[in-house]
Amino acid sequence: MSAPGSQDFAGKTVAITGAAGAYGRDLASAFHARGARLLLSDRLDAFDSPLPAGAWRYTPADLSVAAGIERLADAWLTDGPPEVLVNNAALFPFIDLLEVTPEEARSIFSVNLQAPMRLMQRLGASMAQRGHGVICNISSGAASVVRENGAVYGASKAALEQLTRAFAVRLGPSGVRVNAVRPGLRSDSHAGIPAEHMTRVGSGVPLRRLAQDGEVAGVVTFLCSDAAAFITGESVAVDGGNGINRRAPAP
Repeated sequence: MSAPGSQDFAGKTVAITGAAGAYGRDLASAFHARGARLLLSDRLDAFDSPLPAGAWRYTPADLSVAAGIERLADAWLTDGPPEVLVNNAALFPFIDLLEVTPEEARSIFSVNLQAPMRLMQRLGASMAQRGHGVICNISSGAASVVRENGAVYGASKAALEQLTRAFAVRLGPSGVRVNAVRPGLRSDSHAGIPAEHMTRVGSGVPLRRLAQDGEVAGVVTFLCSDAAAFITGESVAVDGGNGINRRAPAP
C-alpha cells in the first residue's frame, strides 16, 4: 500500500471507461505514469494505445445497452475489483432540446448515467467487501448550467453528481471513496461540436483558454490517490473558472 499522502499507483489496477477518447487517453497515460496497471474499455472493437504492451488490457463494451454494461462488469471483476474505477465514457450529441429523439435520449442516459451507476453498484460493492477502493465519475459543468444544445446531456450529468454523493454516503463506511470531476472543454474533447462554439467557449473562460493535456487527469489522479484519502462526495471543477455563475460582460 502507498504511503499516506502518496500519488503512487504502483501495484494498483485502474479501470477506465471511454478510454479511446481525448480524456480517456489522457487519463490512461497519467495513471500509467504513476505506476498503475490499466483496464481500459470503449465501444471500439479494437484499441490502439501508445502505452507499452502488458501495461493495459482492453475490453470492448457497448454501454448503451444493459447487456454490454453487465459484460464489462463481469470482465473487470474476474480477478477481483480494481483499486480505482473512473467512469469517463459519455455521449454528447450537439442537438437542440426540442429535436432530441426518445432513442437518442435513451442512449445518452444509458451511457452517461445507467452505466456508471451499474458499475458503481457492482464494482463498488466488491470494493466495499474488500475494504477499500476509489471511484471517480467524469461529470460536466453542464450539470448545473443549462445549455439548450446539450440539455439532456446536462440532465444526465446532474443525476450522475447526485449519485456520486449518494454512493459516497453508502460506500464510505466500507472504506470506498466516490468523487466527481467537471473537466473543462478541450479542443479535441467532443467530435461534432462546431468550431465556432469551441472558440466562443475558450474566449469566455475566465482564464481565457480551453483545457490542456494533463490538467484534468492530474486532478483525477489526485482524487483517486492516497493524497486525497479524506475527500469523498465532492464534484471538483477543472474548467478555468468557466462554471462560475457570473454576468455576461457589458457590451
